[in-house]
Amino acid sequence: MSTTSLVLLVIAVLVVAVLVGLAVVALTRRNARLRAARVEQAGQLRTAAAAHDEPIAASRNRVEEAQVRADEAHARADEADREVHLAEQVLAHDEAQQEDQLRAADELAPETSTGTGTDDTQGTDDGPEGRHRA
Repeated sequence: MSTTSLVLLVIAVLVVAVLVGLAVVALTRRNARLRAARVEQAGQLRTAAAAHDEPIAASRNRVEEAQVRADEAHARADEADREVHLAEQVLAHDEAQQEDQLRAADELAPETSTGTGTDDTQGTDDGPEGRHRA
């Protein structure tokens, strides 16, 4: 190899090395700009999200208040159900007593009975619960 060839080879290697170096520097700067743009965009998104903190807190409060009202309504409904159940028991007891009194009266004086006989199938008002009279 001649000296000129060797010098040209060294110059070519140096030019390639400089071009590679410039490419690396350009890519590094580009990546830095992209990273900075992503950081800025992330900051904007965080700021926009933070702007929704108050409406979200207000919505959360409305949900909690509605839940409290619903819980109170459920408690009142449960109490009303217990009252209905107790009233039904009292009604059933009162109706049973009345039925017992009417049967006793029919046994004492069947001819004065408002029905046509003492048989439960005659002259009765058999409702859905099969009672003698209403």
